[in-house]
Amino acid sequence: MTGVRSASLGAILALFVTIAYKGVVSLVEASGARDQPALILILLLSAFLGVLTAVVTRMLRLPGATAPTVLVLGWTLVPLILQAIPSAATQLFAGDAALSAGQALALATATVAAAVTLGVPAERR
Repeated sequence: MTGVRSASLGAILALFVTIAYKGVVSLVEASGARDQPALILILLLSAFLGVLTAVVTRMLRLPGATAPTVLVLGWTLVPLILQAIPSAATQLFAGDAALSAGQALALATATVAAAVTLGVPAERR
């Protein structure tokens, strides 16, 4: 049952990561930041998203490898699946599986932030 729980919670987390990342990008675009400042803002917010994903993974007591897996799936696979669903609501978060250089850098930043967060030992009870 643990594997099914991890897989289902991981899929839900990947959907939330997709929505959060697309929200971060639209927020930065709406702020009017261009080129370098926009990339720095996206990297900072992606690192925060990675930390948040690691904290949620730890809170739900999922295996540590779930956080990086969820981040990668949320960046690449989930937008592709949402693109296949013909709905206006899903098209807002849809995309293709090809990552631009900025997206790949943001994903790497989020994954490193998640790994560092998971590397910090949890409190002893």
